[in-house]
Amino acid sequence: MALDLGILFAVTAMLSWGIADFLAKKAIDKIGYKTSLVLNQTVALMPAVIFAILLFRMPSLSIYLIGIIVLAGISGVFGYIFLYRGFQKGNVSVVSPITASWSVVTILLAFFLFGETLTPIQITGIIAVLIGVFFASTNFAELKTSIKQGRSAGVLDALIAMVSWGISYALLRPIVVAVGPILALLFLKVLAAATLFSWVGTTKTKISIPPKMIFLFIATAGVLDFLAYTTFNLSLNTQLVSIVSPIAASAPAVTVVLAYIFLKERLVNNQKLGIIVILAGLILISLT
Repeated sequence: MALDLGILFAVTAMLSWGIADFLAKKAIDKIGYKTSLVLNQTVALMPAVIFAILLFRMPSLSIYLIGIIVLAGISGVFGYIFLYRGFQKGNVSVVSPITASWSVVTILLAFFLFGETLTPIQITGIIAVLIGVFFASTNFAELKTSIKQGRSAGVLDALIAMVSWGISYALLRPIVVAVGPILALLFLKVLAAATLFSWVGTTKTKISIPPKMIFLFIATAGVLDFLAYTTFNLSLNTQLVSIVSPIAASAPAVTVVLAYIFLKERLVNNQKLGIIVILAGLILISLT
């Protein structure tokens, strides 16, 4: 069975975002979420500018499309702000599974806004992936402990990030169709950079270059974020938003596996089960 190119791009986005979040979390613990986020998005903007210059073509932008671009860009950067703040304030086991549910918002919006329809097998696969992400990214013992000890402060941030990203990713398809995946990414990253620099200026946050190793972590996360967005946008050329979104949203499962491999964090049984369910769901989704 040949795997659809759009699904391959979505899997690449999943892997890239999963690795990026792993590296970003290590940086956030050292230098805080504001500095980490500004450096991350600045690095992600650079290759977007280079590729946009090389492949530039003057698009025809209507007022309607400009409005969609602005809404997608601002809601997308809000997702990053509240995710990173949630990572700093709360436990990853609490924040990640909530934030990863952005695909539910995206699927609902894709249905109501664009009338996307799915086959019963695809619906089964999407549900499997959503359930798998929750189980794979949640350590229930840590979650229970966090709630008991009142360390669930990142929940509100995670919910805001979930809704913000759900809106942003749902609106990406018409932008990609109109201007192409690279130019769409450039618009979003320019908006993100402008919003972030306005934000840190208003809050009078001092941004400084961190030690080399920490900078390497956050810079690599920025490059991977560019790769993730690019491949996600490319996936929208051949697949429905409702199909690629739950695949890309499985990124926390990748982060969990990396923590298991490199940080020797223990995978509990429900996390192992969640990873298996995600793989099964991906197979069902690919049966198009």
